[in-house]
Amino acid sequence: MFFKKEDSKEDIELVNLKKTNNSYELSIIESILKDNSIPYILHDYESGAYMRIYTGTSLYGTDIMINKSDFERAIELIQGVL
Repeated sequence: MFFKKEDSKEDIELVNLKKTNNSYELSIIESILKDNSIPYILHDYESGAYMRIYTGTSLYGTDIMINKSDFERAIELIQGVL
């Protein structure tokens, strides 16, 4: 999912919600964010994006980046599950 800025005058400031090396945990967090309409971006290190596509996981980890204004809500949602 990606951010669309065209309808909003608000500046987007990305913050790291969580770093994970676990594809299961990543899937759960992605589902929670999607279900609650919280946009996010996945940031992989090194060749992590290719590894995640090819093997399903990354040795380097994946950062889940969200808008700063959604941070508190997202933390509350994932803390109830993880």
